[in-house]
Amino acid sequence: ITRNIMKKIYILGNGSFAQEVFEQIIVANQIKNFGGFIILKDDKAFCIGEEGAEAFNYPQDAQFILGTANPKWRKQFYNHFLGYYELNINHWPNMSAPNSYQSLSSTVGIGNLFLMYTLVNANTQMGNFNLLCTFTSISVNCALGNHNVLSPYSSISKNVCIENYNLLESGEILFEDLESDCILTNGVVYAND
Repeated sequence: ITRNIMKKIYILGNGSFAQEVFEQIIVANQIKNFGGFIILKDDKAFCIGEEGAEAFNYPQDAQFILGTANPKWRKQFYNHFLGYYELNINHWPNMSAPNSYQSLSSTVGIGNLFLMYTLVNANTQMGNFNLLCTFTSISVNCALGNHNVLSPYSSISKNVCIENYNLLESGEILFEDLESDCILTNGVVYAND
């Protein structure tokens, strides 16, 4: 999935998780045209690069990786940059760590992030902007909507459908369908209010 990165690519976020994304995606894939880390302050974007921090100038051909696991911050970045960039693979590529695996029979939208040792099995359909953290797995014949976060070591069992804006906490295994805006933690599903 990580190929043809010809344009400057930026990580949206600057915390420890963004550093993890930088190492697992940018460094591990030897991407040479990294533009920097982007933060939002008072609804203005700033780029932190080799020369320090400066106002982001929204280059027309930029590409982005959502580099935060925090659902609130992910939504803020998404909403902000959607005002400047079209929702397409040219600006929002799918990115994978070299040791992740996506089945050739799976279908994947845009803006998805697959970190180290993630596994997407056969016939899985995945929407946009899903985050699969280290050691997550999705079994066969599953369907994921958009903007879901699978924390490290979480799994989705076979034939399960998960809708949008859900969070599976570390180590959780989902055995049945999940509606939108839920958190699965300690084996219990909570509404994400």
